[in-house]
Amino acid sequence: MKRAELARHSNGLGFTPRDAVRWLAPAQLGRTAVRVVLASVFADFGDKRELEGGFPGYELDLERLPVAGQPAQPVVRDLGLPGAGARAAGAEAAGTETASVADDLWLDFTADLGDGFDATYTVASLLAEESLRVDGHELRRGKVLVLGGDEVYPVAAPAAYEDRMVGPYRTALPGGRSPGGAAVLLALPGNHDWYDGLTSFIRLFTRQRNIGGWRTIQTRSYFALRLTGGDGSPGWWLVGLDSQLGQYIDEPQLDYFYNTVTTRLIPGDAVILCVAAPYWVRATEDENAFRQVHFFEQDYLRRRFNHRAGTFEETGASVRLWLTGDLHHYARYEETAQGGPAEESLPAAAGADPRRTQLITCGLGGAFLAEARWLPADVTLPGSSPRAGRRFALAPGTFPGVAESRQFRGRLANPLTPFWLPLRNPGFGSALGVAHMVAALTLWTVFSAFRGLSFVDSLLSLKAGNTGLLALTIFAVPLLLLLLLVTLGTALGFAREPRENGAGFTVSRGALWQLTALGAGIAVVLLLPWPAAWPPFLTLALVLAVIFATGYAAGSEAFAFFILRTASGEVASWAMSGQAVEDHKGFLRIRITPDGNLTVYPVAVDRICRDWNLQDNGDGGLRPVPAGGLPPLRLFEPPVTVAREGFSP
Repeated sequence: MKRAELARHSNGLGFTPRDAVRWLAPAQLGRTAVRVVLASVFADFGDKRELEGGFPGYELDLERLPVAGQPAQPVVRDLGLPGAGARAAGAEAAGTETASVADDLWLDFTADLGDGFDATYTVASLLAEESLRVDGHELRRGKVLVLGGDEVYPVAAPAAYEDRMVGPYRTALPGGRSPGGAAVLLALPGNHDWYDGLTSFIRLFTRQRNIGGWRTIQTRSYFALRLTGGDGSPGWWLVGLDSQLGQYIDEPQLDYFYNTVTTRLIPGDAVILCVAAPYWVRATEDENAFRQVHFFEQDYLRRRFNHRAGTFEETGASVRLWLTGDLHHYARYEETAQGGPAEESLPAAAGADPRRTQLITCGLGGAFLAEARWLPADVTLPGSSPRAGRRFALAPGTFPGVAESRQFRGRLANPLTPFWLPLRNPGFGSALGVAHMVAALTLWTVFSAFRGLSFVDSLLSLKAGNTGLLALTIFAVPLLLLLLLVTLGTALGFAREPRENGAGFTVSRGALWQLTALGAGIAVVLLLPWPAAWPPFLTLALVLAVIFATGYAAGSEAFAFFILRTASGEVASWAMSGQAVEDHKGFLRIRITPDGNLTVYPVAVDRICRDWNLQDNGDGGLRPVPAGGLPPLRLFEPPVTVAREGFSP
């Protein structure tokens, strides 16, 4: 059965499967815009992270997980509660048993997930599998699942979280399939999680409850967890930063990390740093984009402030792997050897030199696919000293690549595909049709009044002359103005720098595209025969119907071409968000071996599941399962190995 039919069984499922968000549908666009504006104002005048300083700041520990039914962190013995001894012993036994299952530690990372049911549940079902066989590699389910941001779309709300994220993940891995709370879930908020001021995120992820077989253990919107090592032995840390819509890192958050991470780092420790957005890419357009995370890396991970001596001292630790989502594609930047040229330093095989630091973006957990053709070939980030920059080169495994991106983008303007702009975004074509009708009626009314004629008489009088030339002129004038504007704007650099000085240029282009489409509609009206014997109201109704139809088709096509001809910026991103592509998803499966090496397996899901069967999940509820089995998997690129220690700073 399809998603719409599944939605009729919402009582048995415990949630309502939702369709993918149609980002350019007028109603959706309006609601989202209002929430974004409110969230931006909130970010400037109120920061809920400041309140998190009063939340518990316990040290998270994988080997002190609770028995079923007990709070997650800390183990109750640390709170001095009645009966703590017996329960703590049970927790220790559970932790010891979990740790002895295997020497390797597995983690999963996914981001940008809470969108349409089919895509989100497909990824959740794959993450829930005990083991996956991908390109000859046996990949075990992660003991830790990291959600890298944007856990819900389009905006955060309790019902949206329940239907678009919690319900699918709870159903994909029921508690009975992961007994004893062995699977841990950590979440990082993205910009869409912040659109209600982080209220729903905090209630969902910081109360240390189960989401199916995954257990939330964090107490704040950020987290730190030692994965391996300890007791004087170096190992791996997992750290997640909350950057709140690109704002500064707040003092309570910095205090938390100083007490739980910075003071505990020892030489040889390696850090997996999760951030809400790929700031290394944004730094190519905004030099301040990477400043906050660089400050955190330098002053809280690479070195620490010695309060007694009043100076900084090196920790001997380093960030070896950066993980993020936000951009809905897969891309990896790899550190060049000793700062050498990107062209000369990039190895032929992925991860050929495990000493290289890796920057990975994988925002393919369920939201629409985005293009990656605009990514810079290399980026330069600040190093440990002002003069020591670090260069990173874009690895070959990026998806979608240049060819795929070009193919995907073009579908927005192709009426023969289901991804055509008005078909994929309900109400968009109709809204343009109405707008064209209002504009045409207004212009024609003014024109008729100026000539002292009725609407119909004015129309018929125009057909007395060279109608073809007049129709061509009405269509060609805005088109020529558009070509002139584009030529001048390109020569002046407006198209290359839309954020700096091209906003007016972009709006003007969009307006001229629509005027050209409106001119086409009026030209069609002029070329059609309109018998004088017809009643005026019938002629008017038919004229408006023609204008509506051309506004729907030509207006939508003009808007699609306007998007496709925009080189960069927010408008350019609509080429993919307007299609809401649900296929081509993915996630990262990560293995840490006893020798300290970390290997990243970027798993690709080219086709999501769209047909489902319902089965009993064992507790009286229903659980969808793919009618044709789980989809085939592949790797975006060969596994990438990262050593615990990298190049000398």
